[in-house]
Amino acid sequence: MAADLAVPLDCRPGVECFVQQYPDFDAGPEAVDPFCGTKAYDGHDGTDIRVLSMADVERGVPVLAIGKGRVLRGRDGIADRLLRTEGDRATVAGTQCGNGLVVALSSGLEVQYCHLKQGSIAVRPGDTVEPGDVLGMVGASGDVGFPHVHLTLRRDGAVVDPATGRTPSEGCLLDPAGAEPLWGKAAQDWLKAADDPILAIGLAGAPPSYDRLVEAGPPADLKAGDGATVGWGWFANLVAGDRVHIVITAPDGSILSDTTSEALDRSKAAVMQFSGRKRPPLPGTYRLAVEVLRSGRAVAQRQASVDIDG
Repeated sequence: MAADLAVPLDCRPGVECFVQQYPDFDAGPEAVDPFCGTKAYDGHDGTDIRVLSMADVERGVPVLAIGKGRVLRGRDGIADRLLRTEGDRATVAGTQCGNGLVVALSSGLEVQYCHLKQGSIAVRPGDTVEPGDVLGMVGASGDVGFPHVHLTLRRDGAVVDPATGRTPSEGCLLDPAGAEPLWGKAAQDWLKAADDPILAIGLAGAPPSYDRLVEAGPPADLKAGDGATVGWGWFANLVAGDRVHIVITAPDGSILSDTTSEALDRSKAAVMQFSGRKRPPLPGTYRLAVEVLRSGRAVAQRQASVDIDG
């Protein structure tokens, strides 16, 4: 049943916004995404689209209506903060969705939006919305470890995955060609671009910390006077066996650092890797190349450069 759903966020996919997780299609204690992969966790019932950090929440990233419909209910007033411990999670018991909305679409689907930014919700129950209308902003309210919006679609009360058009009870798809997505063409293209394992890369004067990345975003670029030259990468949904290859090229064209990480022992939703030398940068252009290697083949790659003043 085609629904021609619209682009869900107003941001650059694969640059500012990324698909982090899909619904869980495994009925048991394991987790399998709709394409029989690892981009899910046990019991997850929606699609998570993330921004990089709480700094993005502060500046505001609009969440859009994905179809024509009517707002059924909403909630606001829950603070945005990242939860790190079980004690933290206990404080949001009963409000795990955080600030959110439920919208009945004219297609017959119902969509629930969770984790919106406190005070950002722009519609009220009874309002009608059109595709592309701003509903609120991406936040970190409720039970969240990273800032994102969670979208759950239901048909007649049953969860349905918009990427495949299937319910979890129908099982995952090994062959993506068998999918009957509910997303329209523009949204499919947007989500494909957003489903990138490389969240960000950069050159800095010291190794970044993962917690700092999620709070403040990428660190300042490498600059003259730094005590080290470090290339770093931030990744989502790497799988067991993946390796990260990081190469830093100095201004004179020589290789300053060329490292490949150990193979991951298990799939991981988020990973940060870095490499470099405890050597101050020289004037000129430093170049960084980062690859995700899977079974010896690059499945994602990105490059960056920084100019150092003389």
